[in-house]
Amino acid sequence: MNWIETPDSSNIARYRYDEKGHVLTVEFKNGGTYNYYDVPQLVYVQMNAATSKGEFLARNIKGAYRYARV
Repeated sequence: MNWIETPDSSNIARYRYDEKGHVLTVEFKNGGTYNYYDVPQLVYVQMNAATSKGEFLARNIKGAYRYARV
């Protein structure tokens, strides 16, 4: 479970995905880190392919999956 750095993002510093647990962990540039639970691997693959990771997160993950600050 390696971090994917996002230097071009204005909001997301990096993220990673746990394939076994289906948990997407996102570290924001403001210092907050959140786990998003039950995220299908396909959604993670689509996020990787998205031009804007922050926009993808806002449209497809926030509000759609359980989350908690870690």
